[in-house]
Amino acid sequence: MQIPEMETIAIEMENGIAWIYLDRPEKLNAMSPTMFWEYETVADFVRDEPEVKVAVLTGRGRAFSAGIDLGAVQSFTGDDPHKFRNMIRRIQRNFRAFERIEKPFIAMVNGHALGAGTEIILACDFIFASTEATFGLLEVNVGLTVDLGGTQRLPRYIGIHRAKEIIMTGKRIDAAEADRIGLVNEVLPPEELKPRVTEFAEHLMSLSPVAVGLCKRLVDSSGGGIDAGLELEAQAQNLAYLYLMEKMGLK
Repeated sequence: MQIPEMETIAIEMENGIAWIYLDRPEKLNAMSPTMFWEYETVADFVRDEPEVKVAVLTGRGRAFSAGIDLGAVQSFTGDDPHKFRNMIRRIQRNFRAFERIEKPFIAMVNGHALGAGTEIILACDFIFASTEATFGLLEVNVGLTVDLGGTQRLPRYIGIHRAKEIIMTGKRIDAAEADRIGLVNEVLPPEELKPRVTEFAEHLMSLSPVAVGLCKRLVDSSGGGIDAGLELEAQAQNLAYLYLMEKMGLK
């Protein structure tokens, strides 16, 4: 197993869990262009490395991510709107890759998760948060729109009216409010966060990886209509059954 070396993200393997650290603690893990591009490397590793059973995304230091690195904004901007739009689409694809991988992705939010920090956790399958975590899609406060999937994913978590309130007002919410509105799976004291996430990841690893991965894909495709969804369920169950029979030595 060759763990990729990156400039702004670090991966540590531990008993089947890939701990993925946003690794700019001196910048509160603010996302630079390099970090956005390195998400693609992370996705490739998690998807293709057989030793990775579960991935956990978190931040090094006291923040998950403070959002986009304002000091690097100049490198995102330019006079060519076509290039700017294509850049946004590339980042969107890298976030989307987390959802397309048939392995569980857990966001472990240890502090501020703002702007792009909130948007990347929405692309994960589960969100566990410290009591010190804060969330927010702040783009409207500077005259911009949410552009990395937040307008599409947040309503699926908390409903359209609450999503509009958060997105259109640009307000921050704390961990207690995130828990109340259903944004996160659990909120824990800081010292209990990693042990609980580890326990949860180990439970996922005790289950059939084929069944878990297929369930992820089925839930994520659930907006396509009941008939199409039922057919996908039938096909997925067939695959899960064949895998189970093989594991039991009956095929």
